[in-house]
Amino acid sequence: MKKKNLNRFFGLAAMLLGSMLFLTSCYEELEVVQTVNDEFSGVTKIEVESGFLEVNYQGNSNQTFLSLDGLLESSRSGNYRIEYEVIGNTLHVQLKQKGAFGGGRNRGYLNLNGPEDMEVTIESGSGMTRVSTVNSEILKVFAGSGSIELNEVNSYKIHVEVGSGVIKGYDLNGNVIAKAGSGSMDFNRVIGDLEVFASSGNVEVSNLQGQLNSEMSSGRLQLENIDEVQNLRISSGNITGNRIGLGPKTLLSSSSGRIVLRTFSNLNDFNYDLQAGSGRVSVGENSSSGSLKINNGSTYTIHGSVSSGMIEINN
Repeated sequence: MKKKNLNRFFGLAAMLLGSMLFLTSCYEELEVVQTVNDEFSGVTKIEVESGFLEVNYQGNSNQTFLSLDGLLESSRSGNYRIEYEVIGNTLHVQLKQKGAFGGGRNRGYLNLNGPEDMEVTIESGSGMTRVSTVNSEILKVFAGSGSIELNEVNSYKIHVEVGSGVIKGYDLNGNVIAKAGSGSMDFNRVIGDLEVFASSGNVEVSNLQGQLNSEMSSGRLQLENIDEVQNLRISSGNITGNRIGLGPKTLLSSSSGRIVLRTFSNLNDFNYDLQAGSGRVSVGENSSSGSLKINNGSTYTIHGSVSSGMIEINN
């Protein structure tokens, strides 16, 4: 009996000590462990691995040099360090872990200001990443759990990806590939084709002058003023759209959910082959609880399938 009580005592003591250490680490005071302030000339490409740091790149039309302003704060100095170097025409910036264990509280930022013509690649862990006013051949931004925001980017290829977090893109000119494990995406005023892949979450796309392809496992896809939708797939969830353009490659697919599109296209310009398991499909005033095939004598056919749910296309 005494042994049981002793074991219980040590167990409670260990729990109490662990709680105290956790609370202490949460309220540990931060101190500035590193500041960075530097300028570079001849740099046309930046590659950043930022970890938990917030990152901001701001392009300026009249600027010819690149400036780097950084701050690192930590409750345990010596755990992390901002390291950077220029190799050729590329600035490499990296947050490096110096200690065996990270721990403690940490925060900081990297602010980069430079020319509009800059090729940007950023890999972040959990911080906020912003890229604004950039012209480049390729732009890549990846985040583990954090937020990505792109503004006024002109690039042949834009690739953004987040594990769990938020992606926002406004005033983009170029073909965009966006991927998210879980979280949300919001794109507005995009000139170019957009491909969206998401496991779960909410996706909003507005004012797209290009073709849209989307594949989602679960969630909600909201569309407004899209030039043309091609392959839209969702396993469970809803797709709704207003002022949507149809095209020769339009394919709508849902396992369980609703796909409702209000289109500005002439419904008579296409044939339709829509299949429903235990759901309903409709085009204009034509509807069916099984399959719906409409032959308007067109060269192009709109295809769609739903297991349980509905597909509705109207003007």
